[in-house]
Amino acid sequence: MTQRIAARREEKALSPIAGQAVRAGVLLNGLAIALAFIAYKFDYGISSIPGQISIAIAVICIAVPVLCWLACASTRKFAMHGSVRLIGLVSAYALLGVAFYFFYFIFAPMPVFERVLGLGGGGALSAYWLIFSWLELTRFIERSNFENLAFNFYDDEIVCKAKFFEILDEGHVDKNPFVKWHTWIVMALAPFFLVLSRVLSMYFGTGGVLFFIAAVTFPASLWLIGVMVRVGVTMIQLPLAMERKYRKPVLIAADAPF
Repeated sequence: MTQRIAARREEKALSPIAGQAVRAGVLLNGLAIALAFIAYKFDYGISSIPGQISIAIAVICIAVPVLCWLACASTRKFAMHGSVRLIGLVSAYALLGVAFYFFYFIFAPMPVFERVLGLGGGGALSAYWLIFSWLELTRFIERSNFENLAFNFYDDEIVCKAKFFEILDEGHVDKNPFVKWHTWIVMALAPFFLVLSRVLSMYFGTGGVLFFIAAVTFPASLWLIGVMVRVGVTMIQLPLAMERKYRKPVLIAADAPF
């Protein structure tokens, strides 16, 4: 009871998290915008559409945390904190996955075969990793005692524990020994079609630099998809489901390090 009273007195404000998301949005999306305009508008002279898409993504990634902060600055709603965290990760994916990879295979000049190979392979692997990560994590939560281990249940509220993600990592790894093998398989397959594409046709100048960036960062974009799914499932989907189930607000711990 004493710990609960102390938690009530302390507030886990949304402001620092929103500020981090805004800073990430400005920096990461700013890089994506610069790359899109410099490479595809000024160097290739193809189109300003990549830059316009990057600007639209940047506006969303910056505006959403600001609006959340203006509307709910002092909220301790777990799902709201998770939503702002997820937006920050979207900014990172907008750079690694969208600007570095998909823009290259959509807009850079190359044979149709290589374009289809790059977009089809990259899109298929990204979709697979997203679906697999979501199914694997949701099944773990449904079949385990994670809710009771990671949350404190009170009469009028539910509060996640400060060691929320430590508890998740301990239970998740023990019950899913093949997750790492799946990760290695996906990471091994990811550059395969890129290497094949490179063997078939050599690009120099801007194309060579963009291809190298796409090949190097694509596996990292897959990892980032897994992180976004992790945040989306545990910090948004789960607390919202618990609020509907128990008819109580699910709050973030006042001393949570995340």
